[in-house]
Order: sequence, then structure tokens, then C-alpha cells
Amino acid sequence: MQRGHFMTDSLIQKKKNEGDQEIMLRLLEHVAEDTSVSQAKFANTVGIAKGLANAYFNRCLQKGWIKLRQVPRARYLYYLTPKGFAEKTRLTAQFLSYSYQFYRDARSDLVASMAQAAADGHRRISVLGDGELAEIAAVVSGETPVEVIGFLNGGSNRKRIANYPVASDLSELKGTEAVLLATLDETKAVYDAFRDRHPDIEVYVPSQLGPLVWDGTN
Repeated sequence: MQRGHFMTDSLIQKKKNEGDQEIMLRLLEHVAEDTSVSQAKFANTVGIAKGLANAYFNRCLQKGWIKLRQVPRARYLYYLTPKGFAEKTRLTAQFLSYSYQFYRDARSDLVASMAQAAADGHRRISVLGDGELAEIAAVVSGETPVEVIGFLNGGSNRKRIANYPVASDLSELKGTEAVLLATLDETKAVYDAFRDRHPDIEVYVPSQLGPLVWDGTN
């Protein structure tokens, strides 16, 4: 596949922005619901490092969205300020907007890649990945001339996605004529590993994943 033109405001950047906004929103929600929440407890709940949680708490404190109040026994409680409540409301709306935009852009990009595969004469494809992009590929495949026969991820714990098998090796997906790259996790490494192992199989790269594959930006 040729690189083509990559949009500056890419799907990848949208997803990274969404992740940052989601963590910030969840922090404000946690503080609003439980003033005794600690940085360690929050980090464990959302699955991030404690140091990263500390950075988010500090950002909220600096912006005046949350404040600390000392209570007996040398304990401290976080509480949401009126400014923080307003920010929580704004982030809720923004997060929903990011989620919708991500799905819409990903859907369009994946459909275009599948259509290109069909134009090149491929009818049976496998999807490289098993995350959110792969799930969207499963949803939209019925709108395209190609048939998705399964998903490929050697380290996956998943068995099926939308009734399609998730395989650890391409040999398990008989009849694969081409592969569609659909992962935001270690995209370049996944692409390179597959190309090294299967140099004769065409890999279709959605345009907004292109910068990750060709420039190695993740």
C-alpha cells in the first residue's frame, strides 16, 4: 500500500487525547464521589502508574479543580471546587464527542481499506489485531465486498470477536488472501513482525495508522 496523505489531526492523536481526557474526567468523578480517594487508590482503579496519577492530581490542583483539606489524625481529603465541577461537566461532553469522532473516523478508514483490498482482487481477509479497531472492523465488514475470516494476535486471551475466531498464527486462518492492520498497540512492531514472517501476504494499512507504521511514532 502507498502511504497517501495523512491527516494532521489523525485517528491516533484523537485516541490519545481521548485517553488523557478520560483519566482526567475519572479523577474528577472519583473526587466528587469519594473525598477520601488517594492517589494510590485512584492509580489502581484506573490501571495507571502511581507516578502518573500523581501528575494528574497535581495538574488538577494547579488548575484549581480540586483542593486539599486537612482533617484530624494528619489526614488529607480532596474535594471538588465549583471550577472543578464545571470542568467535569465540560470533560463529560468532550469525552463523548471524542468517542463518537474516533468511531466515525475509524469506521470510514477501515471501510476504505477493505474496499481497496476488494479492488485489488482479495475477497477473504484476516484482521491483524484484537482491540477496539479490530472490533470496529468486524462491525463494518458486512458493508464491504470482502469477508473477514478471523483475527490474528499471538498474545491474545480472546477466543472470538463477533463470532470470528482469534488466532495466534496465520496458519489457523485458512484461506487468508490479505491482512488488514487494525491495532493501536505497538502498531509498527506488529506490522514489521507480520511482514517479516509473511512477506508474500499483502497488508492493508488504514491511512491514519500510516504514520505509526512508516514513521514509527508509537
